[in-house]
Amino acid sequence: MATFLTADGTELHYTDLGPRGTLALLFLHGWYAASTIWTPVVSRLAKLHRTIAVDMRGFGESNAAAGPYNVEIFSDDLSALIAAANLDPLVVIGHSMGAAIAQRFAIDRPEAVEGLVLIAPVPAGGLDFPAKVDAMFRSLPGNPQATNAWLSRLMSPEPPAAVRALLRSAAAAVRPEVALESYKSWSTLNFAGEAATIDTPTLVIASDGDRPEVARARVAELIVGSRFEILRDAAHYAVLEQPDRIAGLIEGFIADL
Repeated sequence: MATFLTADGTELHYTDLGPRGTLALLFLHGWYAASTIWTPVVSRLAKLHRTIAVDMRGFGESNAAAGPYNVEIFSDDLSALIAAANLDPLVVIGHSMGAAIAQRFAIDRPEAVEGLVLIAPVPAGGLDFPAKVDAMFRSLPGNPQATNAWLSRLMSPEPPAAVRALLRSAAAAVRPEVALESYKSWSTLNFAGEAATIDTPTLVIASDGDRPEVARARVAELIVGSRFEILRDAAHYAVLEQPDRIAGLIEGFIADL
């Protein structure tokens, strides 16, 4: 892994694969995850494209980094990454919380972003969970048994052992305080008005087993002109369930830019 320094001097980790001189693809992971969740998709795209997958501060190989741990700071950190790795312009591809960060970054640095791919996206307006669901999320940090059971429910069908191990390893690296602070950030986001001004070409991908109506109404319909795709027989972690399909949709999107 390579490293870069953020504006506040924090060292963060990222992988950088594929040929230079091509439009760069920047992959952003979700909550309780790490850049490793992109490995199946990146392995398919890195033959033809430069692919960068970053561990956000507090996650993955960057898990020792100091906070704050919120969507705004995660977006700010990306500016340092694209300067360090000479990634401007690029396509930003985010999963779940990473898709919220991608939207924030497209607003903060519109000149740097040629395209957005938002997979199982957290809306820019947050999710405002019912009290019972909110309590469930807050109970996960520091509870590996509950976390592992929750992770298993995010794929359909039950994931193979190697995928379960990947997800559990990524989650285990996240300290409870990081998980709680970042959860509060993405679940209570409130920049839908700004997201409605995004004019970057955008592809929104949802799974039929992951409330696609939320992604359509609160993300795809908010970003004018965006394209919306539903994956069949998939759930929240479609990037691990159907990497060939995800890679193909990304390739098609890039070809149309």
